[in-house]
Amino acid sequence: MITCPDCGQTAPDEARFCEQCGRGLHDLPPPVVALPPLAVGTQLQERFRIVEVISQSSQENRYRAAALDDPNRRFVLRERIAPTPSVPMQEPAPEAAVAEDPAGPNAKTRDLAPLAKAALADEPPGPQASGGGSGADSGALVELKAEPEPAAEPVASTQQAPANGAQAAGTEQTSESSLEETQRAQAAGESLDGQTEQAPAPSAPQRADLGEVFERVLALSQTITHPAYYRAVEGFAGDGRVYLVYPDEQLRPFAPRQGGAGAMAEHQALSAAIQLCQAVSYLHNRGMRVNDICPASLAYGADGRVKLTSLDYISNDNELQADPILNDGYTAPEIYRARQVDKRADVFSVGCVLYTCLTGERIECETWREEAGPIRFYPPHVVSPDLEKAVRRALAFRPADRWPGSDAFKAELLRLNAQLRIRAACMTDVGMVREHNEDSVMALEVEQDCQVAPARRYLYVVSDGMGGAEAGETASAIAVETIRDYVGNGMNRRGVSVSAGIQSQPETSGDTSGPAPTAALEELLRAALEQANRDIVAYQANHPEARGMGATAVTALVCPPEAAIAWVGDSRAYLWEDGRLRQLTKDHSLVQRLVDIGQITAAEARHHEHKNVITRSLGARANGPAGAEALTIRLKRGDRLLLCSDGLMAHVEDSAIAEILARREDPFEATRELVVAANAGGGTDNISVIVIDAQ
Repeated sequence: MITCPDCGQTAPDEARFCEQCGRGLHDLPPPVVALPPLAVGTQLQERFRIVEVISQSSQENRYRAAALDDPNRRFVLRERIAPTPSVPMQEPAPEAAVAEDPAGPNAKTRDLAPLAKAALADEPPGPQASGGGSGADSGALVELKAEPEPAAEPVASTQQAPANGAQAAGTEQTSESSLEETQRAQAAGESLDGQTEQAPAPSAPQRADLGEVFERVLALSQTITHPAYYRAVEGFAGDGRVYLVYPDEQLRPFAPRQGGAGAMAEHQALSAAIQLCQAVSYLHNRGMRVNDICPASLAYGADGRVKLTSLDYISNDNELQADPILNDGYTAPEIYRARQVDKRADVFSVGCVLYTCLTGERIECETWREEAGPIRFYPPHVVSPDLEKAVRRALAFRPADRWPGSDAFKAELLRLNAQLRIRAACMTDVGMVREHNEDSVMALEVEQDCQVAPARRYLYVVSDGMGGAEAGETASAIAVETIRDYVGNGMNRRGVSVSAGIQSQPETSGDTSGPAPTAALEELLRAALEQANRDIVAYQANHPEARGMGATAVTALVCPPEAAIAWVGDSRAYLWEDGRLRQLTKDHSLVQRLVDIGQITAAEARHHEHKNVITRSLGARANGPAGAEALTIRLKRGDRLLLCSDGLMAHVEDSAIAEILARREDPFEATRELVVAANAGGGTDNISVIVIDAQ
């Protein structure tokens, strides 16, 4: 770690600037590397060969290693200096004139047991043995006192003078001879009372001491089974160094945006925070805390899911560590202030990570010695109000004001993540050849956030008029207006409503089962198109000059997450999902019928001489239905719906449409480029496009 000389803030070894004061750190002398990394190619334990040095710091090195028996198997090794073993203190050598009693004041506790047995084997317990037991009793062993001899003869002894008045020298000789007898008896496998003792069984070889941190991490790795934790599989020691072995999962650094800095989109940030809450809840439900949650301790696995890469600071709940990690901007205030700590400290850290994902910044904490000011979002960061409230609660200074646990925080994030937000853009253009635009488009978005009748519905229509002069645009206008009124009235009349993605059953007369809500949406749109057909026919009857006019139409009714599509003619609806474009509708045209019966291919249909001949339209039949079709799909986040007239498909291939939708994230930008591409290809017809995003 590097310490800023101006403000004292610590930073990683590779940091170039201090996050607190902004001072450049690149001109500081390099940190002292106490553990020089091993060279590439070094073999360890005759099992691993180092193939790459991943990182190095003053305390730890990381390597990528290959197994010697299978070079295709890769591992990641963490390396630290081996802990220094405790060396027992050496007793001072006795002087020539003074022989120190092995059981004297300088003796070790483990050396007292054999001496106590020898000294008390032939002597009844004296008044100094408080327990009154035999000399082998551990309680009597603790109570033995060292009584100094007169200054003339400073010889230490642990026994009282014998009753026959023996001198201290005799006592010393007795003690030494008793110790020698004890040692001989132990070597011969006999007890002091003459009975033979069983020789102890040889102990199994013990694993090398990996040090406090590595031992804890290895033990946790064998206990934790949640896939969100990056766990060690084994540990070993050698040449004064200790190692932890991890599977090489090719983790990617956790960053707000893949491959760069900046803020995530809200749904991406929510997804990362929900995964993090799930992992943290796993430990909380087992009475533990993570304590080290920050972007540096997270990564993306091969499956794209979030992983916690550090088990170094996991502790029991309600335990305040003697040396806690203090990571400014991510560590809870109560840890800085050495107050009572519980699982809500992890909730605070998860909230900090979510704040970083949403803003690309960390919160300003000033080491949390006192309560800081309010968390800043706007300006400059724009976050949805409900999400901002959830994050602010997680970042409350007082633990009692936060979410009570990671499960409660996760439940709120899941609720917010389940809400699809619909964004759409529509555009119509006359093209490069026609003088009149006979197309009509409509976007009607209704959001009622109220207690009485909450509703979210979005209606989109593209209608391509036919008939020339002013008749075609009149037909398309009638179609759009009729569909708008019919769907609006039908939603209220039938009781089809949507609140937070849950649809109520439509009212039925005499049939308690009733159709499913999705079927009701399909039927509503199909009926709206048939009503538009009747209205256009009626207009022709009242206006003889408009006879022969008609229109095609494609419409989408979105009640998140459901979307119903209905169409008549060759106006189309596409779905762009997971990077692929799929046509939802099937043209009511002559060339489509020829494709269906196998006379021509789809590629040939694009350039067929009768490609503009349609078999169904609004206003074509004075008596009888128009023959509208409908379907329903379920939208998920990231999906896109495209509604368009045939003026787009005439000049833009489906592959080019998919490329534009993939390249342009904003629906307005995508809509505009599609219209421009059709004009660039010739623009022989009117062009109408609606792009609908589910976010």
